[in-house]
Amino acid sequence: MRTKLSFLWVYVLMNIIIKDIHDLFRPGLLEEMQNGIVNGNTITEELMLIGGILLELPILMIVLSQFLPHNPNKWLNVCVATLSILTLFMNLPKDLDDVFFLITTAIGLLTIIVFALKHKETSNIDK
Repeated sequence: MRTKLSFLWVYVLMNIIIKDIHDLFRPGLLEEMQNGIVNGNTITEELMLIGGILLELPILMIVLSQFLPHNPNKWLNVCVATLSILTLFMNLPKDLDDVFFLITTAIGLLTIIVFALKHKETSNIDK
């Protein structure tokens, strides 16, 4: 269970990172970033902090999925994946490539939830 969950979190994180890199090629984005307003949202220090925390969660889950005991591991994966899905849908995409990345990331997060809920403790390693 641990390795599969960590791998799924890597998948989710890679989708987020690749989407952000992919967005850098969108015409006008660099100008928006220089002006401090991206997609109509004013970029503040508080917004950057919240974004950093939300991005840190999948990174943290890669590690925690390996080391937490079974029950805390299960419920933390479910909670963080659910929170991540909610944040994905806070800013709905405006173009097809962003829809694609939203769908692939959401599928990864849903897979984490289903896998964590269905998986039973099977060995002493998970205790």
